[in-house]
Amino acid sequence: MAQFKEFPSAQALNEQFAEEIAAALSHSISVQGEASLVVSGGRTPLGLFEALTQQAIEWSKVSITLADERWVEANDDSSNEKLVREHLLKGHAATAKFVGLKNSHATPFAGAADTERALQSIARPFDVVILGMGDDGHTASLFPGAENLFPALAMDSGRVCMGMTPLTAPLDRITLTLPALLNSRHIYLHVVGGSKRDVYQRAIQGTDVNEMPIRAVLHQTQTPVDVYWTA
Repeated sequence: MAQFKEFPSAQALNEQFAEEIAAALSHSISVQGEASLVVSGGRTPLGLFEALTQQAIEWSKVSITLADERWVEANDDSSNEKLVREHLLKGHAATAKFVGLKNSHATPFAGAADTERALQSIARPFDVVILGMGDDGHTASLFPGAENLFPALAMDSGRVCMGMTPLTAPLDRITLTLPALLNSRHIYLHVVGGSKRDVYQRAIQGTDVNEMPIRAVLHQTQTPVDVYWTA
């Protein structure tokens, strides 16, 4: 079961969270010479990204990728890659290696195999995975009721990422699969606001992953999950 941690403010959460991430990455660098970080898009992590840019670790030995991406060009305002490049890959973190999920294929379904090959450059297990959660209970681009949801949740698929067409959001996406996300040392669910706390409470009280895919992360026992929340 996930561990729920409440913070008095977004600033307090972001500062402590950034320090913990930096410590985990530095530990992996000291042990294996490299480290990996998986981040999510949206507005919630922007303050965390800014706090991370101030952490003076060996970022040149850190590889960063995304939990999911909209299938748009990297300069599109909807692109998570654009968000990361503008808010995380700067300051101390400017020297980190970034591996994007979008490629030149017309669709994420056609491009998934090439994305999987690109991600082979990142050592696994991932050191830190940071996920968000939508009001509908989706995480990464694992969306309720989506046609590819159960293949993406299957632990025996052998797949690292898959294309996804959400029923509740625009644009086709590419997402890391559940086995890829769980192939990590630590998962954090980063949520802000009273409504997201209510969604989290609904998620932990039920078991239907088709209704709320975040349950597949919260109810598993393979990888530790901490929920970082502030109002």
